[in-house]
Amino acid sequence: MVETNAPLAALRAFADAVAEKSAPALPGGAEEQLRGPFENLLAAVAGAFGVRATCVGEASLSNRLGRPDFAVASGGVLAGYVELKAPGTGAERRRFRGRNREQFKRFSAIPNILYGDGNEWALYRNGEHGGRIVRLGGDVVKEGAGAVRERDAARLAGLLRDFLGWQPILPQDARGRIDLKAFAALLAPLCRLLRDDVADALGSSTAAMLRQGWARSL
Repeated sequence: MVETNAPLAALRAFADAVAEKSAPALPGGAEEQLRGPFENLLAAVAGAFGVRATCVGEASLSNRLGRPDFAVASGGVLAGYVELKAPGTGAERRRFRGRNREQFKRFSAIPNILYGDGNEWALYRNGEHGGRIVRLGGDVVKEGAGAVRERDAARLAGLLRDFLGWQPILPQDARGRIDLKAFAALLAPLCRLLRDDVADALGSSTAAMLRQGWARSL
């Protein structure tokens, strides 16, 4: 049983750290101010569940959609990915515009990804959140720990537990065997994501040829 005060203390420490890092006099992008505090938040909440969670930063490509901010390992096994947004962006896909919308289309191929802007968090499974959204009672940038309510911490802890506990489910046929056709359909979006990663890395001219060739093969 997880004590409520552990996630609450962790979330309030996160909120204070974001507020401090977001001070106008400090340089750096708004999304960057969430990275360090989030790593500490996830480690603390996971630890309250008796799980060791490790965030591994993903390299982004300039002017490209790139990859999510973090890959997260739980107990030494890849659990999912995390995409952090500037506070105020939100985590609900229907409110995304421009680059964020295009990026979400790409990341929707990921079977387990957590979106968050500090104040709002959503857990997506293959592009659907299924109601897994947590909104804090206040604004962490303006209020720090004062933005966090006890119920916020309990709900976010539950969301993070679901995120860290994800396990892939292989499609099966009526006889209980792996359904190869359904399995191929499951892998196709991930293959397209990999294709785009390779295309981005190689450059626009080569990218066009790769997209044409891979599109015929998928």
